[in-house]
Amino acid sequence: MKPLTLQRLQVFCAVYERQSITAAARQMNLSQPTVSRHLRDLEAAIGLTLFVLDKGRVIPTVEADAIYNESRFLYDGISRLERRIDSLRKGVGTRLLVMSVGLFAPYFVPTALRRVLDAMPGLRVAVDVGTAQQQVQAIRAGMVDVGLVIGRFQADDILAEPLGLGRLVVLSPKDGPLTRLDRVRLEDLSSVPMLGLTPRGPIGRVLNEALLERGLPFDNTVTGNTLVSVPHLVLAMQRSAVVDEFTAAFHGLDGLVTLPLEPDLPLDIQSISMGATASKVASQLFLKEMRGMLADWQAGKMQF
Repeated sequence: MKPLTLQRLQVFCAVYERQSITAAARQMNLSQPTVSRHLRDLEAAIGLTLFVLDKGRVIPTVEADAIYNESRFLYDGISRLERRIDSLRKGVGTRLLVMSVGLFAPYFVPTALRRVLDAMPGLRVAVDVGTAQQQVQAIRAGMVDVGLVIGRFQADDILAEPLGLGRLVVLSPKDGPLTRLDRVRLEDLSSVPMLGLTPRGPIGRVLNEALLERGLPFDNTVTGNTLVSVPHLVLAMQRSAVVDEFTAAFHGLDGLVTLPLEPDLPLDIQSISMGATASKVASQLFLKEMRGMLADWQAGKMQF
């Protein structure tokens, strides 16, 4: 058995400084019997008497004085290290840079970051919105730690991790012709005025691939190139549109209804980062919160 351990040294210094086992136990959040046992073990291991009792007081011996003088610098260093570790847990002196596609900006990203800051109140946070291509450029430039993207993603120097799934739905004017249906089939989209989505984006790509696979035409007289604009175009032009379920849930406009789409067209949700930044405590905590919320969303447990 080693005569000196970190915990024994900490107990010894606490008792020496407080000259009280009770006070030392309170300081270290230990029980009095535990503190006494550590002292007995230390004295037995080194073969020296360190403290004597005098009318209830704990009096250091000459040997204890010598040991304390040699150990207090080490003890101070340990205390500084413990404070540093505590500050790292709280995020002091660290930052988290997040960039996301727009559909997670209204609720998911702010909520996840609020929970991260609850756990790491000293953390500095910066948030931006951008396409997958913009996120990759920012990550490579060291301007972003974690990105959030939709759809298939692959780049040799970027780490992609699955976070969850979403699905496509139909956003319709409340008096639109599709509202009479319980579920909208892809075939139904061909018979009503629709708002098209650019196939350059992941949602438009999934939709267009599904339509082409079935040989279905699609009205693309009006095309929305950004999801932020789609609900407003649907309302203003009284045309339905296929969007992701998150855009449909958080557009904040009156006069629109969300309809389920058949067949189910899933969307992959992924985080992207460089390998080193992916291991940062703040990054991992943020992604954990995102995974949890997306899982709750799919299970119908999300509370707003």
